[in-house]
Amino acid sequence: MKIRSGVFIIGLFLIIVLCGVTAYNNYFLQNSKLSGNHLPVGSILALFFLAIFINVPLKKFANHLALSSTELIVIWVMLIVTLGIPSMGFLQFLLPTLVAIFYFATPENDWSETLHHYIPEWLVISDRNAVRNFYEGVDQSGSIPWSIWLKPLCVWTLFALVFYFTTLCLSILLRKQWIEHERFSFPLVQIPLEIAATSPKEQLFNSFFKNRFLWLGMSLPILLHLINGLHAHFPNIPEIPRIYHIHRMFHGKPWHTLGWWPAVRIVIYFSVMGIAAMLTLEVSFSLWFFFLFFKFQYIIMNAIGLEINPWISCSRQVMGGYLIFVPAVFWIGRGHFVDVIRKTFSRRNQRLLIDDTNEPLPYRIALFGFLIGFATIVIFCWIAGISVWVSLIVMLAIFITSIVLSWMVVNGGLLLVQAPFFPSEYITIVAGSSVIDSRSLALLGFQRGFFRDWGEFMMPNFLHNFRVFQESKLSQRKILSILFLSIAVAVIVSAYTSLDLIYGKGALNLQRWVYVNAPRNYFQRMSNMIQFPTHTRWDEVYSMIGGASFTFFLLWVRHHFIWWSLHPIGYLLGATYPPFHLWFSVFVGWLIKYCVLKFSGPSGNNKLRFVCLGLILGEYLMVGVWMIIGLFTKIGYFALPS
Repeated sequence: MKIRSGVFIIGLFLIIVLCGVTAYNNYFLQNSKLSGNHLPVGSILALFFLAIFINVPLKKFANHLALSSTELIVIWVMLIVTLGIPSMGFLQFLLPTLVAIFYFATPENDWSETLHHYIPEWLVISDRNAVRNFYEGVDQSGSIPWSIWLKPLCVWTLFALVFYFTTLCLSILLRKQWIEHERFSFPLVQIPLEIAATSPKEQLFNSFFKNRFLWLGMSLPILLHLINGLHAHFPNIPEIPRIYHIHRMFHGKPWHTLGWWPAVRIVIYFSVMGIAAMLTLEVSFSLWFFFLFFKFQYIIMNAIGLEINPWISCSRQVMGGYLIFVPAVFWIGRGHFVDVIRKTFSRRNQRLLIDDTNEPLPYRIALFGFLIGFATIVIFCWIAGISVWVSLIVMLAIFITSIVLSWMVVNGGLLLVQAPFFPSEYITIVAGSSVIDSRSLALLGFQRGFFRDWGEFMMPNFLHNFRVFQESKLSQRKILSILFLSIAVAVIVSAYTSLDLIYGKGALNLQRWVYVNAPRNYFQRMSNMIQFPTHTRWDEVYSMIGGASFTFFLLWVRHHFIWWSLHPIGYLLGATYPPFHLWFSVFVGWLIKYCVLKFSGPSGNNKLRFVCLGLILGEYLMVGVWMIIGLFTKIGYFALPS
């Protein structure tokens, strides 16, 4: 199907608008984030607006101008790959990282000796006035030092584009196995597909918007967020609590560990309940069960007096589990990956090999693209000053993490994911920081800017694109160039608006965690490693071995016993930030689906699906309305996982 050029113009316009307001919305108002997770609220709002307020009038008065279902989906995929750029997907932590290393340097922390002379000038902002004004703001006669920012931004943008391309190639290699062979559920794309679905001939709305169970599901989140949004603007109106800190009921040892990070609390997210109820019972049960399982470990460790911090032990278990789960992914799909290798290197008649005509890129280009992209990133790190062997291990850890977290998003339906460790910790835990030279350690401080918060990383977005393109029968190869053009536009707009806000307000007056705590804490951590080298941390290594062994056990039992209901992906989510927010809502979604299947069977489950979609859409629309109002009233409303 041919896509009209005006569709791309609409998509780029929406990218400019949404990326343009993200910094102000996220860091000054501290509103619910326009992106913030892997189903960006900005993308759903834009799609809903186009489908209802633009398309419906066009269908009635100028049907030939109305956007088709495929064209709506093209706009949506342009948005989901770009809305994370001004936030966690690229610039949120990168911009302060380029400046904080100089602004927070003091005689006491001695960064000038331990860090500064190892950092190439072309990577950072070292001009004193530019650094000071970044954090303290410019006066009315001052201006933003664009010429100083140009070189570092170009360097990091080039790095990001190579990384995105490498990630795209890896996603293409996994696409057929995950979408066609294993038939992953992709729960997060259900809402955009339904909103954009074609309406029957001569009808203005598609069947999705006419389903009474959809409106039943929407009613509850709309009511709650209507009341709570009014409370934010008019405090005299009572608020309906959404957060309950149940850990505060436990004070005695060892139960007080329920309040240790991440504390046990109840948070109500209707969208998460809806997504969880659309998952298999095995996955949804595992997602909430293992959070409580890790918190039970906290209690046991504290009761018997183990020296290792419980959170450290649990995070190291997850690190070990990753090293087992990813080989299992490739083992399960070994037939497909062998076919890909044959397609790439065989000189036989290509018609006798695996068909890749429907892939976004031919397998030969995808495999060589991944290898060349990986090598290019390692060379970039080497030019910057990181040892080659360190770069190789760190980048390998990054792509291992990407595969695990992408599985969680596309098959587990998790809006929010996070790895509870830095990629370089595979080295510093097993061998100690003493094996890494000081220059490499100093430069690894930039991990905090790019490879620590995975809430908006790109790989699940590419996989979601492939899934919706398959549904819409659209040629995926025709869209790739548009996606990278969209990313380039988003980077330019986001960098301009972010720096304009930061220099206008001063980073010290914006979100403190992003601009102060995160970059300062991690550079201090790397400085400490340089000054006080560490050796193998055996208690953490034992935790990694234990996590790897338990993950292998879960995979083996699941493969051999049909009745086994625990999926290792819940274990690999660990005791991290996402389940801290989501576990209770996932539990409610699991319980609802369990009861419906038990008492109503498949027919009840079909009705439940529309109720679930209503819970998601109702929460997103109502929170989105308050976000838009907040842009004018300057009153934030934070109510979505991010």
